[in-house]
Amino acid sequence: MKTVLTIIKKEFTRFFKDTRLWLTAIVLPGLLIFALYSAMGSIIQSVQEREQNYTPTAVVVNLPDSFAPVFSQMFELKEGDAEDGKQSVKEGELDIVMVFPRDFDALISSYSPASGQPAPNVEIYYNSSEEKSLTAFGSAQSILTAFEDAAANMFDINRPSEDVAYDFASAQDTSRMILSMIVPMVLLMLLFSGCMAVAPESIAGEKERGTIATLLVTPVKRGYVAVGKIAALSVIALLSGLSSCLGMVFSLPKLVGEASGLTISILTAGDYAALFGVVLSTVLVLVAIIAIISAYSKSVKEAGGLVVPVMLLTMLCGVFSMFVTSKNIGLFFIPLFNSALLISAIISGAVSWAYFLVTVCVNLAFAAILVFVLTKMFGSERIMFNR
Repeated sequence: MKTVLTIIKKEFTRFFKDTRLWLTAIVLPGLLIFALYSAMGSIIQSVQEREQNYTPTAVVVNLPDSFAPVFSQMFELKEGDAEDGKQSVKEGELDIVMVFPRDFDALISSYSPASGQPAPNVEIYYNSSEEKSLTAFGSAQSILTAFEDAAANMFDINRPSEDVAYDFASAQDTSRMILSMIVPMVLLMLLFSGCMAVAPESIAGEKERGTIATLLVTPVKRGYVAVGKIAALSVIALLSGLSSCLGMVFSLPKLVGEASGLTISILTAGDYAALFGVVLSTVLVLVAIIAIISAYSKSVKEAGGLVVPVMLLTMLCGVFSMFVTSKNIGLFFIPLFNSALLISAIISGAVSWAYFLVTVCVNLAFAAILVFVLTKMFGSERIMFNR
């Protein structure tokens, strides 16, 4: 045990004495994620505000009296005929051109589907390559569709009422649902990035520089060296992952929009404890996998290339967790995928102790097997000295 602690102390000393290394691996990820997500949220909010404040321009031919008040409010109506307006839409100087049949209101009031005659047709010309034109087309189409539905309105569905709430989901339930879809993939990738930032340099880097030979020729058992490195790397990777997570947590309301009311405070102390448990067990698995790849590699560059499939697998686990609606307990026996499912379940409020215990135990068992494999690799002269 004393030997393992010595190895851990050595790894901590190597890491934390290098200011650039711990700043890059621990502090910088959280700051960058916070800045990136906050900037994205500001840009999205700015675009939305610009779209809300923009009034589309339109030429409307034969504008019926029934539509005049609505179109006057939603569009900036321009004078002109249909052909000149179409050319202006093509050139991006005008958003849309609408052409109504003459005496549209009279045609609508006298039209009967049983007559077998085609219904009056309203033509809307737009340019889908122009965002403003496409948005204006959508607005005009929505108005006409609503009018068409109202013309043959036989009954209402969920008529708006201040006294009746048709949706039983609370704001907290909605926030949990959104977070349960976003967080698992992002969190797994952040943890992977934290592990990737420290593990290859500790093993493949020392192999590349030749310094690991000095450590392995000492009278210390090589298995202790492997365990000490895994333990130290896990702590450092966990700190890096937590830094990234904090950056994500504080920037999330800004990213999705502060008006949405989305907040991480919907989680309880028990939820945070469960999340910490699954994050810790996941970090052990990821560090062990990357450590094995690093021990096999001859250089940090080679390790970075070989670890790409693991990165893709981790990302896919987070993505696929979005589409699993029925959480069979058998799925929680799959390392990494079980972490994504459990994170989603915790945030959505649907977690059970069975899911938590199975996930953590499976991850710890899998990590222990990987550490055992790593100790065997450290005992191999061919692998450790690239013979």
